[in-house]
Amino acid sequence: MGLKAIFWILVLALIFYVGFKVVPIYYRGIIGIRGACSEAADLYKKYGQAYTFKSLDESLNDIGIPKDKRTQSVEVTDTAVVVKIDYSDTADFFGRYTKTFDFHHECTGELKSVY
Repeated sequence: MGLKAIFWILVLALIFYVGFKVVPIYYRGIIGIRGACSEAADLYKKYGQAYTFKSLDESLNDIGIPKDKRTQSVEVTDTAVVVKIDYSDTADFFGRYTKTFDFHHECTGELKSVY
């Protein structure tokens, strides 16, 4: 095996290492909080603010976002309910470099069911 092959194996190993560190954070930050946010906005019209906040808290725990890395709110305006989620996580690479990822998502929902 030549030096060129060893180089490419090391590059692939580095790509996989970075992927295992970063992909879960992006999954939770992009797909996870969007789903939890829209679900909470839909629940408000059926169950109210207290249930919606509790359900949002449980949903975020289920997707792996701990309470110390997030803030969430369920606010009611005159025309809609507004759900806001902020998530911040840090990836550590070999103990030498850390990168912080910040995500924010806001969605709105109806105040009442329309029949």
